[in-house]
Amino acid sequence: MKFLKERKILMSIGILLLIILIPILIIFRLNYGSPYQNYLLNKHIPPYLEKKGYTDEDILEQKTGYPNESSNKDYFHTQYIVKFKDEPDITYYYGVRKKGNDVKQFCEKYSLKDLETKKPTKHSEDDCVNYYDNK
Repeated sequence: MKFLKERKILMSIGILLLIILIPILIIFRLNYGSPYQNYLLNKHIPPYLEKKGYTDEDILEQKTGYPNESSNKDYFHTQYIVKFKDEPDITYYYGVRKKGNDVKQFCEKYSLKDLETKKPTKHSEDDCVNYYDNK
């Protein structure tokens, strides 16, 4: 009988912890993205940019970002945002492919002037991937 009471107490504590932890984890994920995806982007994209010949002196800002809408299903949802010093008004987006962890630049670039820039820019890559393909 004592065993059943202890088991009920442990089950109650477990359920209470789940009720408390699940909302906290959801709020964390919404505000900070997936820690795993952040790790992968920070692991693969800075070396990719170095291979392309960019140094810290060339880059004004680089960080992970979390788009509000779904993107290309072949790539992780979290994106890497880069602004270059010689084009500070244009924002470039990079992604990591789910299979193989290949890094690609998304073809969509955004500027404060034009919103979405469709013309080639200094740092555009020829083999870029469309962000809205394969939704």
